[in-house]
Amino acid sequence: MTVQARQIVLARRPQGAPRIDDFALGTAALAAPAAGEVLVRNLWLSLDPYVRLALSEQPGLHGTVPLGDPLPGMAVGEVIASASAELPAGSFVLSRVHGWRDHYLAPAAELQPLSTAAGPIERYLGLYGLTGITAWGGIYGVLKPQPGETLFVNAAAGAVGMVAVQLAKRAGARVIASAGSDAKCSWVTGTLGADHAINYRREDLATCLAELAPEGLAAAFDNVGGEQLEVMIDAMAPRGRIALCGAIALYDGENYRAGPCNLFAAVEKHVSLTGFNAGFYFPQAPQIIADLAAAEAEGALVHEETIIEGLEAMPQSFIDLLSGASRGKLLIRV
Repeated sequence: MTVQARQIVLARRPQGAPRIDDFALGTAALAAPAAGEVLVRNLWLSLDPYVRLALSEQPGLHGTVPLGDPLPGMAVGEVIASASAELPAGSFVLSRVHGWRDHYLAPAAELQPLSTAAGPIERYLGLYGLTGITAWGGIYGVLKPQPGETLFVNAAAGAVGMVAVQLAKRAGARVIASAGSDAKCSWVTGTLGADHAINYRREDLATCLAELAPEGLAAAFDNVGGEQLEVMIDAMAPRGRIALCGAIALYDGENYRAGPCNLFAAVEKHVSLTGFNAGFYFPQAPQIIADLAAAEAEGALVHEETIIEGLEAMPQSFIDLLSGASRGKLLIRV
């Protein structure tokens, strides 16, 4: 038994923002599973900004993808052939690295079995997966907002941002958010429940924050980094807290690890900046997923998905994601 897998490979290392010809569609022949292995047909693929980090040559948590290799990413699939008693054929599984392809062969021990009890299996790429756990970690694990505190979330119409806004509201915070269009801002306030939304492309973020939070921000959830993080630091109240989740504004630059130029303002105001990684919250995942699933079932948590059809659409969809063109969680249905 041999399966010809299709996969998106890195054809050229991006210089600045990725372009469509930085990617190519390749194939790989997969043999029958050896002892302890399974052959998986991917059903859903996740598009996430962090994958951009692996396309650069800068050392970091996600490593560097060699030219010609398939891109890493999260995926949900079905076992179609198995040499493992733990994962028989028909099992649904989550992979953290075997996205961007339609089939793969892997040791069963590397994969997470999935249950459909909580809801549709694609949710494990969003609300019940990295997206939801990241938002939960930043809001409840790092910021711990108190009722009445003013909390700021940027990239609020994105996958993590939309959940972070709602979790902060559930905690009783007054939420100011930012997004990249008037339509997104209307969605963030009208659907997600933020108290105010700022279109950072049209409005001056620093001026708006000064008007909306004249006494300063008690807490902030940063997905963007760069200039927005600098504005955020200046806008913090004394003893404020910032959860550092991502720095998408820097991912296409020469150094995505570059720090803010006004870091000493954090010293002056006793502001804490806490970087966090969702992986540190994976041991709590069953409890986190149960909480998020219950809130969604009660109608207390909105989780919007943008679904794109077909593996071939991944490169352009990834480019659109990084440019801020999408809303909510972006998924590829294989």
